[in-house]
Amino acid sequence: MNEKRIYPSRKSLCKTIIIFSVVILVILYAAFSSRFAWAYDKENDINGYIVQDVIVLLFWALITGLAIYILYTKNYYILTKTDITHYKLNQVVTYSFNNILYIDEEYTKKHNTLLFYMNTGKSVFLVLDKEGEILKAVTKGAHNVISRQEFHVKFPKIRL
Repeated sequence: MNEKRIYPSRKSLCKTIIIFSVVILVILYAAFSSRFAWAYDKENDINGYIVQDVIVLLFWALITGLAIYILYTKNYYILTKTDITHYKLNQVVTYSFNNILYIDEEYTKKHNTLLFYMNTGKSVFLVLDKEGEILKAVTKGAHNVISRQEFHVKFPKIRL
């Protein structure tokens, strides 16, 4: 395995986008819309209220579409024999397999997100790909992995 580019599961990323999108919609609508005043106020210019609501919804759709495009194209992993490199937006983070101390497979299977701990005690969460290649590569490449009990003894403050 020289280098392999792997993209996270689109389904898992969609969950993140939906939460982000709803929060943005609430903020935009609360700040800039007519709050459906046209439904209660018959004397004023109803068309102006409707246009204001439509503009807010179009702006929200534009932001959501841009977020989807950026998240899908700027978020991927590069697997090599010795490490995994995570490209997320403009940030690049490399995790060496030699520094992985514990892989929480129970959490990984339950949440479809790879959770492993580095030799410093730092936890790392990576969204799995559709085929689970990241998990296979990490479990195969990480040679310094210890058991759950040994990890708990070494880092007693970290709850597993």
